[in-house]
Amino acid sequence: MTTPITTTGQLGPLLQHLRKRQGLSQAALGRKLGLSQERISRIEGAPEKVTLDQLLTLLIALDAELQVAPRGGDAGRGAKPAPDHSGENW
Repeated sequence: MTTPITTTGQLGPLLQHLRKRQGLSQAALGRKLGLSQERISRIEGAPEKVTLDQLLTLLIALDAELQVAPRGGDAGRGAKPAPDHSGENW
């Protein structure tokens, strides 16, 4: 399942869906990550307040990943390749 996310309001329900798909309660996911149930609830309620690193860690625990693509499915048409920032501190 690939779900495009364009607003932070869409991210919380998706995280909740992924958690439930794994058969995990908020408390169980929290134990898996070393977090409280309350923290998982806050993340699902306001995912825009977590760091990218925290979000990626959560997605790994939910057997999911973050993908970034051009809008409208124009992945190959006229899309510029991503700049190579390897080794840069940006």
